[in-house]
Order: sequence, then structure tokens, then C-alpha cells
Amino acid sequence: MTDQGQQSVISGIDMPGPYKIVAATSFGVFLSALDSSIVNVSLVTMAISLGAEMAEIQWIVLSYLLIMTSFMPLMGKFGDRFCKTKVFQVGMIIFVVGSLFCAFSPTLQFLIISRIFQAFGASMMSANGLALVTYFTTPLNRGRAIGLSSIVLASALALGPVLGGILSQFFGWQSIFLINLPIGVVGFLVVWATIPETECVHEVKFDTVGAMLFLTFLFTLIYTVSVIGSIAVFPDLMLLLTIFLVSFVAFIFRERTFITPIIPMNVLSDRRTSVSLFSALLAYMSLVPVSFLLPFYLQDAKSFTQVATGLILVAHPLVISVVGPFSGFASERIRAKTQTVVGLIAQFIGLVFFGVAIAGIQPMPNANEIPWLSLLLPVLGIVILGFGLSFFSVANSNFIMTSTPREYMGVVSALTNIARTTGFSVATALVTTVFSLNFAAINITGATSGPLYVGAYTLAYQFTVWTLAILAVLGVIISMFRGLSPAEIEREAAHVAAED
Repeated sequence: MTDQGQQSVISGIDMPGPYKIVAATSFGVFLSALDSSIVNVSLVTMAISLGAEMAEIQWIVLSYLLIMTSFMPLMGKFGDRFCKTKVFQVGMIIFVVGSLFCAFSPTLQFLIISRIFQAFGASMMSANGLALVTYFTTPLNRGRAIGLSSIVLASALALGPVLGGILSQFFGWQSIFLINLPIGVVGFLVVWATIPETECVHEVKFDTVGAMLFLTFLFTLIYTVSVIGSIAVFPDLMLLLTIFLVSFVAFIFRERTFITPIIPMNVLSDRRTSVSLFSALLAYMSLVPVSFLLPFYLQDAKSFTQVATGLILVAHPLVISVVGPFSGFASERIRAKTQTVVGLIAQFIGLVFFGVAIAGIQPMPNANEIPWLSLLLPVLGIVILGFGLSFFSVANSNFIMTSTPREYMGVVSALTNIARTTGFSVATALVTTVFSLNFAAINITGATSGPLYVGAYTLAYQFTVWTLAILAVLGVIISMFRGLSPAEIEREAAHVAAED
């Protein structure tokens, strides 16, 4: 019997094939990821249309990321408690309605509020998408399902800037939100027709205080990291750090003593969970020098157009899309420790190679002539990096979700997504600081153009890439201590029995 046709039963629930589950949840996963990247290229157009300054317009992006990331664990908990399928569907409805409000926003303030509303729906979908895939798959086919899901995520992140630029240029910035409506409606109907309801975890009492403390410390952390460059007054920074530390300590104490905590400490103290989350954080942080700084380098130092830059950036998610199914297939057959370590080593090699190769990129002479030959080696570095991230992330996700008790799948699924978004947020601030310090130290003449400027820019960028590459090495060391998942123990026991 094929995986697609396989039917299993969990507590009386017919389990659809893995490909049906991935196809159904892909609508929500695609939309929530798409809207984190599709807006960026239209910010200037929005600022002109709404009469806003660029310092204000950034909140269109920031508000979405802050709310979506901060609320994901709570929405994962709701999924465990009230049915993952229902929470996922409600999230799709909220997201579609929020998109409609965004499209018809008359002012910047209304648009930001609509984005917050939209982000609530996105947090519901993101938190429960991976949990649903895990719930309705088995260790025999889960790796391939997660690999296919990674294709959807990578495609959304890659398509966002390209689609956003086309839509806003030809149909106005409102169209980047209106496109969510048909996709969301179709996705809701597919989920309703395809995915059965999951079991609910019946708890004595909901941890409202723990939920508020968690939201407070996570929101404060992400907000501080996101705006740290614009915090001019030291007492303001200290106030934010104090709120973070106090709420974090209070949350830990609350979760240790409450009968039904939001995030059970026994789950986080499990080496398999903690190692998976922390290594994922480091893996995504090491990616940021390419995903965030490369567009600036190409356009500021090498005079590349936005179109040419976009074509180069597509290489990374394209590799993830191709490697994803292979990574999923491999994760069902070899130890996660082996696969994650190999993936992180590949990331390190890709980053070091890319850092060396960028020095050979030639400037773009005109808008119609891209120096492809000089881009071959840097793009090869990006390909190696993309292979490493895909090989690592699919195995890591499969491992952590297979090791998670069924009643906590929603929460752990949300934490897995938070590792990605928090890694990007923290590393963005980090690479900005590292690059700025290196550039100031190298560009002692204060050049703003010409060979000295390009040379200083290149060296500063290289040092930044190599500095963040160290995070991949730390991820390798941590991943070596992850142990075995229940599925791996069972698989190896069966192998030993077969040999006997």
C-alpha cells in the first residue's frame, strides 16, 4: 500500500494520506509566510499613498511579525486544547478578513491595526500547520510530509518579493492583500473537506497568568531586538530589558508550579526538544547574512538592479524546494543526529565559500547586462547553504515532532516556528551591528563611493558572513547531543532483531 493511500486510525479517527494533509495545510502555511515578505517591496509606494514617513511605515512589517511570533505558542496551546483543525480554520477566516481590511485601509493607522488582526490569524495557522502534518502522519512517512511542507514555506518566502513587486506596480499596493482572499477561501474549504478534527486535551484549568507572562516576555524580546537600533535613550532600553527579565523569570516560576502550564517544563527540559529548538535558532541565524545583507551589497556596492538581485536571491529557496523531498526521505531512514550535523556542516561550508566568492562579483554595467560569470561561485555558495539548511531543518523538524507527546504537538510546533522567526529577528540586529562596526573600522577615509568604498563594503561583508558562520559550528556541536527519537529507537531495534 502506498503512503498516499495508507489509512491509519488514531483514537477512532481515520487518518488521511500524508500528501492530502500537506496539500490542505499548505494554503495556510503559504499565506502566513507570504505576507511576511510580500509587503517589503511595496513600502515606498504605501508611504507615498498614505502620506507616511518611512520610520512609520516600517510598522506595517514589524506589527505583523511581532504579533504572529508572540502569539504562536498560545495558538498552539489552543490547538492542543480545542482541536488543531478548528483553530487552523478559524485562523484562515481571521487572516482573510484581516487581508480585506488591509486592502481598504484609508490611513496608515487603520492599515497597521488590520495587519495586527491579520497576524492573529497567521499565528493560528503557523502554530498548528506542522502539528496537523505530524498528527496525521506516521514515522514511516512523516519525513517526506515535512519535506514537502518545507517546499511550501520556501516557495512563499521566495515568491513574496517578486509577486509583491509585480502586483503593486501594475495593480496598486492594495492588490497584495486582495490576492489572499481567493487563496484563503479555497484553502478553508479544502481543510474543511480534507482534515478531520483532532482530539482535544482536556485540562482542569487554563493557565491565563502563564499565557500573559509568556506573551509579555516574548513580545518584549522581539520588539527590543527589532528596534534596538532606533532606541536613542539608554533608560528606555533598560526598561525594556527589565520587563523582559522580570516576565521571563516569573513565567518560569509559574510554569513550574501550575498544574496545567502553557509550556510544560518537562517538555522543554527534554534534551531532544531543547537541542532541536536551539540548533534551529542557530541555523536560521547563520542564514541572515545572505538573506538580509546580500541585497544591500549587490545594490549599494555593485550597482545591481532590483530585478537582478531578486533573480540571485531566488537560488536559495529554489534549492530548498528541490532538496526538501530528498531530505524528508532521508530523515525517515537515518539518524537525525547524523543528518542535522551534515546539514549544519554544509551550511558552514556554504557560508565560508560564499564569503570568499563575493569578492569576485563584478559591478553591473547597465540594467540589461548581468555579470553572470562572476556570480557562478557566489551562487554555488548559496546552493551549498540552501542544501545544508534543507537537509538540517527537515530532519530537525521530523525529530522534534516525532519526539513530542501527542498532547503537546501544537505548542512544540509553535516553538519550532518561533525558533525560525526569532532567529531571523535576532540575527538581523546582530549582522547590522557586526557589519557597521567592521565597515567603520575599515573605511577610515569615510568614502561614500568609488573603489575604496566598494573595497571596505566587501571586506566588512565578508567578515560578517564568516562571523555568523560560527553559529553553524555551534549548531553542529549542540546537535551531536540530541539523542534518539522514539521512532529511531524502534527502527534500530527492528534492525537488530532482523539481523538476529
